Amino acid sequence: MQVEFNQLNAVTKEINLTIPAEEVDKEYEKYLKKSAQEISVPGFRKGKAPLNVVERMYEDKIRNYFYEYYIDEVFSKVVKENEIKYLHYPEVKDVQWEKGNDMTIKIEIEHEPVLEFKQIEGLTVPYKPILLEEEVNNFIKELQKSNCRIIDVETARETDNVNVEITFQHNNETFTRTGNFFAGTEHNLDMLPELLGLKIGDKIKVKLTGREIINSTQDYKLPLDNDAEYDCELMVNSISRIEYPELDDEFAKDMEFDSLEDMKAKISDDLKLKIEHSNIDIENEAIITKLFTDNEFALPKKTLSYLAEEQVKDIKNDNFMQYYYERYYITFAYALLSLYITNNLLRLMPIELTDEMKEEYINHLAIVKDMSSEAYKEKYKDDISSENFARDAQRYFVLRKIAQTCEFVIKEEPEENSYPESEIETIKEEQ
Repeated sequence: MQVEFNQLNAVTKEINLTIPAEEVDKEYEKYLKKSAQEISVPGFRKGKAPLNVVERMYEDKIRNYFYEYYIDEVFSKVVKENEIKYLHYPEVKDVQWEKGNDMTIKIEIEHEPVLEFKQIEGLTVPYKPILLEEEVNNFIKELQKSNCRIIDVETARETDNVNVEITFQHNNETFTRTGNFFAGTEHNLDMLPELLGLKIGDKIKVKLTGREIINSTQDYKLPLDNDAEYDCELMVNSISRIEYPELDDEFAKDMEFDSLEDMKAKISDDLKLKIEHSNIDIENEAIITKLFTDNEFALPKKTLSYLAEEQVKDIKNDNFMQYYYERYYITFAYALLSLYITNNLLRLMPIELTDEMKEEYINHLAIVKDMSSEAYKEKYKDDISSENFARDAQRYFVLRKIAQTCEFVIKEEPEENSYPESEIETIKEEQ
């Protein structure tokens, strides 16, 4: 058997097989005899019909099954002899064969790439670190939100929740339902600018889509067309508003701190170590993105499609299926991209993992998860003992080794109303 390889791109290889005629013919005859024993032919007892009769009547079906069986056998042999590693199941692109002639098979496989990087050390790496001051402010804002209260008000203003009675007609039938909207000017499914300034008991006429009516009333049995518009009358039943406490010393004392400054200082101390270690992960991810940007390579799109399809196969709604398919595709794309880059870095820069390094890695993971090392070891003891964990630790340290040589620069914030796509998020379209 003749085997030829043709590298199509970094992750796709074409394998061309040529099998001598006598070898194929011999295997086909064996398969034909075996199949004939299982086939019922009119006028003959099962398995007793002459081979030429069986072949004449069922040639196409027998040949197709033979292809499936024989190509599997041949490919398995080629994989073993040539130590071929591949991802998703190979795709047979073409088969040519007639009795008495050689069989040619063209198979396409996707595999992990072997990468040669233009530059590894001394990189200028854009990244967006977590800033301690911002995180402290965000933490305090979350405390503020969790200590809010809801009050009833007379007049609706921006973001107030307005409970209304909705009256509308559909197919000459009048419906009345109770629903909730937010008063406001944002283009949000649950926001209506017409509610601004209204008082309890006020009525207005608006056009609402079937989707808006169903979402606001949560009556999913309403026989409405989601995209159709309906003339509706709304009467305001009640208006509620979220009232947040002032961020001042009094609030801090309620949270058992001496003052707002004391509160910020102590929260900062609590968050500092976790943010430092979270930024280590952000640096590592930024290095991977930089290496991909500088050394772009194809990703295994068939494997990615298969992985994404497996995740969404039980979703019945086509729109949801497409949305989640794209999300999963991008997620798996980045995971494979990261895997390929770090595996190739370890090929070029081997890391011998010591017990001390493993402890350091565990400590890092524990800090990011707000856990002690002991608690992390107990919770993830099965993972820690696995080969995958050791490999992940090696990936972590090879990236930290590169990070020591890099200059990290803060990403510039995009201009307002501009929506630049990151390199990673365009992977799917680039395939």
